[in-house]
Amino acid sequence: MVAGAAVALAIVIVTIGLVFFSTHGSPAEAPSGPQLVLAGDSFDLGQVPSDRTVERTVAFQNSGVAPLTVSIVKVRPAPNAACGCGVEDFEVTPGSVAPNGDGQLRFRLRVPEGMPDMQDVMAVDLQTNDPNRPQFQIIITFTMAS
Repeated sequence: MVAGAAVALAIVIVTIGLVFFSTHGSPAEAPSGPQLVLAGDSFDLGQVPSDRTVERTVAFQNSGVAPLTVSIVKVRPAPNAACGCGVEDFEVTPGSVAPNGDGQLRFRLRVPEGMPDMQDVMAVDLQTNDPNRPQFQIIITFTMAS
């Protein structure tokens, strides 16, 4: 009788394990594809002096197992922006980020001479090959300073 109970218990344990792993996957499964990791969705790029071009960056990582591509699709004034006029150019480097590698969103900022001191807020639309974040938006802010 004890041997029969032990066999029945073993069958129950195996069945529960099969149900769990068929619905939750193996705990050792690695994520598939690229995975973009940013330190948030809003970034303060600091002060930008009047009539000078400066470069500021936002770092990101690829925590996935395949190369990650990120592109900046559009940069435009955010709905609550006072100006939206300070971004001269932008790029993503490198073009492809290896697994566990790092990349940067680079912004060249310039405040036109004569602009009053204020905070500028820009919406940045990004596109990636990360299946979990194919398109999304971040916000960058900077302070125009004379």
